Amino acid sequence: MKISASKQLMVAVTCGASLLLSGCNEEIVLRSETSSMTAAPSPTTAAPTTAPSTTTAAPSTTTAPDSTTTQPHPITTTRPNPFPETTRTEPTTTTTTTVVVDPASWDPCAIPSGSIAAAGLDPATKERRSLPNPRAWGCQWLSSDGNYELLIETDDRTVDEIAQSPKVVNVRRIAFFGRRTIVFNARQDGNNIGCLLATETSFGNVLFTARKHADQQPEQEPCDAVQQFAGKLGISLPS
Repeated sequence: MKISASKQLMVAVTCGASLLLSGCNEEIVLRSETSSMTAAPSPTTAAPTTAPSTTTAAPSTTTAPDSTTTQPHPITTTRPNPFPETTRTEPTTTTTTTVVVDPASWDPCAIPSGSIAAAGLDPATKERRSLPNPRAWGCQWLSSDGNYELLIETDDRTVDEIAQSPKVVNVRRIAFFGRRTIVFNARQDGNNIGCLLATETSFGNVLFTARKHADQQPEQEPCDAVQQFAGKLGISLPS
């Protein structure tokens, strides 16, 4: 049935904007309109016909409650729906944030410049290094004499896991500030360019790697150099 402009206006006033969007029942408007048309021409007969005519009294009795009581219904029925969804989403966001927190927060680049210089390294050559493990931190310096470069990085493996890796050779345990510590070579380093030292921490270990810089041929062996550097920086390491 086609609704005239006056009927559409009556729908908006009677039902409210929210019910009009959700499809207000046209029958309520038609009954309300019929009630007003019946009451207008017969003001004197409205009183005597109220008792016998149940159809006329019903719209006039229910029209006022409809406009009054139907308006809270959209608030009651639509408002609770989004809130449970928001409440369910918030714990998910919190859980995701907790998962990405990195327990290994120690950053070797934060070692004071004075300690770096005392270890025989040049603080001005400090360089942040990207590592394959996204949870690891790496920082590198050049020795003051230019013979070695020293890389210090965090590692979430244990010292025993590193010692048992097929990628390492010449593993030996040493005394180092009361920590479980090993010195070793990389299997692929056939030219004896570098040497590594891994020492235990609460999150895994700190790994020192000393490598000959460029084409330098220092008298000091790489494994002696890495122990010398690490020995002077041991007090700067995390627990």
